[in-house]
Amino acid sequence: MGPSRRVVVCDDHEIVREALKARISHAAGLEVAGEAADGSEVVELTLRLKPDLLIIDLEMPKADGISAIEAILAADPKIRILIFTARGHADVIDLAARSGASGYLPKSASSSEIETAAEAVLSGGTYFPEKYVRSGPEDRDELERLLTLSPRERQILDLLASGMRAQGVSAEIGIQTATVYTHVRNSVLKLGVDTRTQAVAIATRYSFLNPGPDPPPG
Repeated sequence: MGPSRRVVVCDDHEIVREALKARISHAAGLEVAGEAADGSEVVELTLRLKPDLLIIDLEMPKADGISAIEAILAADPKIRILIFTARGHADVIDLAARSGASGYLPKSASSSEIETAAEAVLSGGTYFPEKYVRSGPEDRDELERLLTLSPRERQILDLLASGMRAQGVSAEIGIQTATVYTHVRNSVLKLGVDTRTQAVAIATRYSFLNPGPDPPPG
């Protein structure tokens, strides 16, 4: 990966942070720039240090991981983020998509897996451990394309899938109808399909289409 890339780690258990830092220290091209023990601290630390990568647990005091991820990406969308968790894979894929994270690492991840995951997301891709993804390579490619959709794009596809027309979506979320069409065109391109119907069909095969009540404006 060339010069060392700076990583911030966040977990509320010191012993877990120490173990993660040790694994990162043995991963080529990575160095620990800082650590945080709660969701409030990690937002301040990450925005101050501006690391290349944040590896963050989900369940923490003061602010949960998802809230922290959303706050960080709202302020600096260039920071790449991996969720670090012991949760089941389907749930985490959902949370990664909703929050804007680029994937996740299980807490059992080795130094080599951390290195692989970091290389993937720092190159603009996503990372989900092979053993936790039940679908084949073609479905994995489809999933990765879905994760390139913005929260607003996923929200619009979800509303279209519910039966709304573009004008109804416009009224529902408070944007111009022309902007709805722009988001749809972008989604079609990102998903590599030819029509809106195909985009909606692909997206509705996954549970994480709707990004939640507060997607970014636009």
